[in-house]
Amino acid sequence: MRVYKILASLFIAGTLLISASTIGATPAQSSSITLKGYPDNFQMTGVKEGWGITLGGVWHTADGALSWKHPLSNTVPMPGNDVQLGKLAHYFTGDNEAWILSAYGPHKPTALFHTLDKGKSWKTIRLPVKKSWEQGYASGFMHFPDKQGGYILLCSEPALGMMEKSLYRTVDGGTSWSRVGDLTASIAAYPTGITFRDSDNGWITSSNHGQKSILTFRTADGGKSWKPEKLISPSALSGYAYSNSYPPVFSGKDKKDGVLPLEIVLNGVKSMVFYTSNNGGETWKHGPGIQGVEASRTAWLNARSGWALQAGGRLLATGDGGGSWKQAAKGSAFDKATEIQFSTSRTGWISGPEILWSTADGGHTWRNLLIPS
Repeated sequence: MRVYKILASLFIAGTLLISASTIGATPAQSSSITLKGYPDNFQMTGVKEGWGITLGGVWHTADGALSWKHPLSNTVPMPGNDVQLGKLAHYFTGDNEAWILSAYGPHKPTALFHTLDKGKSWKTIRLPVKKSWEQGYASGFMHFPDKQGGYILLCSEPALGMMEKSLYRTVDGGTSWSRVGDLTASIAAYPTGITFRDSDNGWITSSNHGQKSILTFRTADGGKSWKPEKLISPSALSGYAYSNSYPPVFSGKDKKDGVLPLEIVLNGVKSMVFYTSNNGGETWKHGPGIQGVEASRTAWLNARSGWALQAGGRLLATGDGGGSWKQAAKGSAFDKATEIQFSTSRTGWISGPEILWSTADGGHTWRNLLIPS
């Protein structure tokens, strides 16, 4: 579900900052820099092209994740450590276009960086923040339901169990942004993401920290007002289990088909339950639970087709929104991988520390990209 992750590299004050886990970067002979290895977190937008983020900046691949580069002109400021990097708001619109929300440090201007040419040039757009904590923001999420509309959710550092939240919106393709409002009182706990089905209907999901209900919130007026989503709790949530819900994925005609992932943690063991909708999120029903699966090890191509890495080295696949699952493959690499993603029904990747594999047949057979052809 590569519905949940981040990526990139760059020069700051003439010094190239490199993530400790990316093995380093060396200058190429041309006007670009080549990354030795691969970004810990990356997102493929096509069969060959994709984006990655490291402490060094924003990277791009054009050969299916085999190699990663960025132009010398890459000037997006990155945060100071891997924890902050993991909270960086970003959105990769396609092979050529990317959005990164970054800042020059705590209490510094928060700006949106936008490229339309694979990172060769970036346009900087200042976000009109209103509160001091929004400058050099702690974490955030971004989503564009269409070419003109977009949303940014900013979150503060948690203090005494409280995390402040504010929402910003664009209606002109990101050229200008306005503050929709303070969502602190409307959205409980710690958000895990945001998605909009269209310009009006959106969802913010959160991590449950002892609340009795599943923390999923919905708006029908472009983010002005939010109400808890009515989700029937599965039996797996009984006892002392807590849950983390994640933004739904919509597809199909008018984006009426939806799937909403729910991660359940009980006695340290994680499992997943998936809610499905056929009316654009007006109503939801949950399917069966899958034990030994966590949210970051699932991927959804659309609201019907998904994959999950299960404990024991199993790769599972579904074609009905999680109603039923079948084993697609088995192997030790599936236990070691921390991420999975698919850009088409046949093309996908698994990755993790010293793990980078790809498939071209829907997950049945895999190629180790770290072994030279």
